[in-house]
Parts: sequence; structure tokens; C-alpha cells
Amino acid sequence: MIQSIAAAVGLLMFNGCEKPEGREVQGNVVFLQGTVTLESGKEGARYPQSATTASKLSVGDQLETSPGAAAAVSLIPGIFIHMRGGTEIVIKQMRVEKQGDAMVNAIKSRLASLRINHGVIRVSLPNVGSGECELRLETDLGTVVAQRGALLSVRLTNETLRVLCVDGEVQWSSARGGRVDEISQGYFQDYSRDDVSNGDFKRELTPVTEDAAAQNDVATALEAAAAFDEFVLRLRSAPPLKSSIPIERRGTFRPP
Repeated sequence: MIQSIAAAVGLLMFNGCEKPEGREVQGNVVFLQGTVTLESGKEGARYPQSATTASKLSVGDQLETSPGAAAAVSLIPGIFIHMRGGTEIVIKQMRVEKQGDAMVNAIKSRLASLRINHGVIRVSLPNVGSGECELRLETDLGTVVAQRGALLSVRLTNETLRVLCVDGEVQWSSARGGRVDEISQGYFQDYSRDDVSNGDFKRELTPVTEDAAAQNDVATALEAAAAFDEFVLRLRSAPPLKSSIPIERRGTFRPP
């Protein structure tokens, strides 16, 4: 996977029209395995087609991986997701704001939003580049917010939503409002549909070390992050990323 993503260096480019609040950009598919379907969000172009590494992703597009398939996507430089098989997402927002005509540290903010309908995604926001960096993951149960330096896994099934933080810290807020959880590195939280609808929540976070499935999610997230890190390094020809999980240590996990 690392070699496949790194080979896609030329794909990471901005596209879109300038607006006062920034530029709406297009995302790039940088890795595919198996059957991955892309459905455009544009009126008059809503028909499924096979995604390729030449595909450009726009706001409103829906991306779905078949069972056993996988896809890696650069939504915005510095915001990456890896989709497992049986996952469906809809892109809600991808926007970059620059600081005037600055040439150095020109990016003021990077913001992306997705809706997860079902499945598993790994999210990596490496600590690279300038400005704020945020990804919002919307589900029917609530919203997960991750910022620069975060590495996480989100799993949505018919019964539960699992939010697992591998690095950094993430926030989860209930769709019903009034409830915000801070999920720190090495912990996860499961949200049952019945609990969310009744307003009854488990308060304590669970350490990853106490759950075998969570440990497997961590290993997969670390593998995806290492691939994305390699992609960024090759793209920028830059020194190693400043991260609390350096590239050479991405294959290990520090328990809480």
C-alpha cells in the first residue's frame, strides 16, 4: 500500500474557484484495491462509475467500497482517509483558505467534512504544513471532529458507532446535542443506537489494550498513516514530519 500511494505523487493538486472565505478544492484517489464506486454529486451526472486513481472528488460525491475492497483518498493536502471494504461516504465540504498572496506558510486553514453512511475509515491528519487543519465526520448518531496531528479509526454499523483515537485527541458530539466527549490517545468509545436515542451513555472511555478488535484497528490505522506519511515525504521532499508518532515508529503503539 505504501508503494502504491507514494507512486501517486503527481495527483495532489488544488482545483476550484476562489471565494472570499477560501477555495473549494477537489480531492484525489491515491490508492485503490478491488471495486470502488464513485457517484457524482452534480445534477445531471448522478450515475455510478468505477473510481480510478485519475478520479477527482468534489463536494457532493459519494464513494463506496465493495466488500474486500479498499481506497485511500487525499481530501485536502494534509487530510487523508483510508476506507475499508463495505464503506460508503459522502463528501460534504473541502475548502482551503490562503493568507493573502503569501508564498511561505501560505495556508491559513484546511477544512473537510464527510458523512459516513456505513463502514470503517482510518483518518490521518499529519502535523505538516501551516494553518489550521480540521476534519468533521458526520453520522446519524453524531459528529466526530479531528484536528492536526490526529490519527483515528471510525467504525459505523447498524448497531454501534466506535470512535478510536490512536494519536492526538478527537471530539464526539451527539446528534441530540448537549453531549461532547473528548477521546484521547489510546482510548475508544462505543455509542449504541439505543443509548443515543435514549440519551443514556457510557461515561468511561475504554483503553485499547482491553479489546482485541480495537488493537487490530490500531494496527491498521498505523499502517495507513505510515503510507500517507511516505506519500507526503515523497511529495514535498521534506524532512520527517513533526508528529507524536514519528514515521520510523509508526509500526508500534504506545498504550495509555
